[in-house]
Amino acid sequence: MRGFKGSDIPERSGIQTIDDPYTGETLHAIPALTPDWAIIHVQEANIDGDARILGPRYFDVEMTRAAKGVIITAEKIVSSEVFIEEPEMSVVPGFMVSAVVEAPGGALPCSCAHAYGVDEDGMRRYMELSKTAEGLKAYLEAEDSNLAAGPSDR
Repeated sequence: MRGFKGSDIPERSGIQTIDDPYTGETLHAIPALTPDWAIIHVQEANIDGDARILGPRYFDVEMTRAAKGVIITAEKIVSSEVFIEEPEMSVVPGFMVSAVVEAPGGALPCSCAHAYGVDEDGMRRYMELSKTAEGLKAYLEAEDSNLAAGPSDR
């Protein structure tokens, strides 16, 4: 990658340089990330773990391919027939998925395309409270209570 030119990050972190065999340019080689888990939120999934992202995918698909295990949270669990009718919409195949959780509002306070936008007050609350471990714990406990109350009580 070229992004570190002029930075001391490679030197401080042990990132190696290589010469591009096509251009001769010196580039930085970054080891591949292999996270233990990728947890992504989608609009629709079935009970087998097949998942559809109905909007921007960002790096969600790539994260599922890099991780050792995948957990899908979904706005809605739909029938497998939905996936049979439009197989091209499946972005994560069920055989890669370890668990599926129906979690309406699961992307909050962020957005979920075609379902809801960013909760700006929620984002501010998260940004403020997550500055410390204690604050993050308080934020998560409050959000857990909100989820237990149900979507109509939010």
